[in-house]
Amino acid sequence: MNERWFTRAVWTTTSRPAAQRVLGAMALAACVATCAISCGGAQEPQRDPLLADPPEGSDAAASKGASSTALDRGIAYIKNEKYEEAKQHLLEAIEHEPGSAEAHYYLGLANEKTNDRAGAEASYKKALASDPKLEAAALNLAALYLDEPPRPDEAIAVLSKAIEQAPDRAALHQNLGYAYGLKGDVASASKHYEAALKAEDTAATRFAYGAMLFEAKVLDRAAAELRKALAATGDDVATIATIGRMLGPAKAYADCVAAFDRAIKLKPEAEFHVRRGTCRHELGDEPGARADYQAAIKVDPRFAAAHYYLGLSFLADRKLQSAIAALTEAGKHGGDTEIGKRARAKVKELSARQK
Repeated sequence: MNERWFTRAVWTTTSRPAAQRVLGAMALAACVATCAISCGGAQEPQRDPLLADPPEGSDAAASKGASSTALDRGIAYIKNEKYEEAKQHLLEAIEHEPGSAEAHYYLGLANEKTNDRAGAEASYKKALASDPKLEAAALNLAALYLDEPPRPDEAIAVLSKAIEQAPDRAALHQNLGYAYGLKGDVASASKHYEAALKAEDTAATRFAYGAMLFEAKVLDRAAAELRKALAATGDDVATIATIGRMLGPAKAYADCVAAFDRAIKLKPEAEFHVRRGTCRHELGDEPGARADYQAAIKVDPRFAAAHYYLGLSFLADRKLQSAIAALTEAGKHGGDTEIGKRARAKVKELSARQK
């Protein structure tokens, strides 16, 4: 896969949707509280009330109070993106209460945000050892396993245990679907994407499901899911364009045109015009295709692909001189790219025909 479409408690295109740290592979992390809500559903750890005045002489109560105070401070630093400072307080909380799943979970976040992946993995594991029902820790640990280089078997083990605790959680099923997709197990991946959609039908999940099917070459089913994703997607031009890029190779050409109609309305990029043009060509609309290639050149006169496909369009109409002129431009602007090489080879072939 080229991108990642999975869900995280903290962070879910062909750009890739991963485990929704959830599309997508789809942006990465926001602050803890915001991401837990917006990324699809891990429940933040339940907070014990802060003990204000523990009974005098009670060592256990004093330790509990110190732990809660340190934990509150650590969380506050995380929300303010001061992760090194957060670690100090979270380690203090763990010293006072070694079995605090919440403290280990937030330490995992702080470690991850400071690029200590090994520390994050160890902290999330300790959080789950203390509280196997802590879904946020399971999501983030699995997301570490689904990042590059992926370790899908380990992610599957973590997520399968989490689903035993919370069988109807969409984010867990989506990430498990993504993990099985990495292994090429389309049947198991589909089962969990369907379960995720049953729990919560979202454009992001449809997109991730369609992308998995597309990459597995199950093109009819991929197109069906991508159509639904497109219908439910708002004005996110990157997502719309990515869906369009998959619908074309999936031979859903009319849907490809519809996707790029929307993308071009939002952002008339040269690439979008060329991709819509190739789908129009497949539908037999050569005048529409040519108009798109010419529009792309107006947007970006150096865009080699636009010149190349314009040349092929002229060639189909037996307009040899116009084809050679367009392909010559493609070769000039394409340099050593595949398009550039093909264009120059085609010009050489067509020029030989004229002799």
